[in-house]
Amino acid sequence: MERSVQKKENRRVRYTRLALRESLLAQLQKAPLNKITVTKVCEMADVNRSTFYLYYKDVYDLMEKIENELYEELMELIGTSHAVLPGPDLLRRIYEVIYINRDLARVVFGKFGDKEFMKKVSNIYRDQALHDWKKMLGNADEATLAYLHTFITYTNIGVVERWVLTDFQETPEQLAKLTYRLLQNGVSAFISKPFLR
Repeated sequence: MERSVQKKENRRVRYTRLALRESLLAQLQKAPLNKITVTKVCEMADVNRSTFYLYYKDVYDLMEKIENELYEELMELIGTSHAVLPGPDLLRRIYEVIYINRDLARVVFGKFGDKEFMKKVSNIYRDQALHDWKKMLGNADEATLAYLHTFITYTNIGVVERWVLTDFQETPEQLAKLTYRLLQNGVSAFISKPFLR
């Protein structure tokens, strides 16, 4: 009996948090975060304010938690890669995570997007990648490696931004293949073929 009540409660909590998330993200497509109130979020989610405050301090806290969930998922994928160039399988998995979270992606890349969040994501593997690349490539100087990281990062960000703006027309797999080709051709100017993975 107790387990059944707990399961029902967990489901209710998940539903409430999802409703609040969807409400905030829907409003962020029309207005910046500083113009959105807890009251507006709660009205759209059909959740009372006292329930909101059980989980979040304010709309900024809610947004931070939403972004952190995505960041953690991406960190798990990207943070383990030490290849000079992310392969098509890794890119596909990253794009699948973004596609599953497309409501957030529309906000991040939209008119009222959070540029700080994009910086945080782009630096997930920067230090480790630069260290690993230096060992792999030996003769490459720090500045060249920093440019290589910037090239790979912003190529990906640009591709994802276009994907979002075209309402996710390609599948994650199609986009991964395209991005890999773009990166492979661009990175080959920096390094020799044996380092491409």
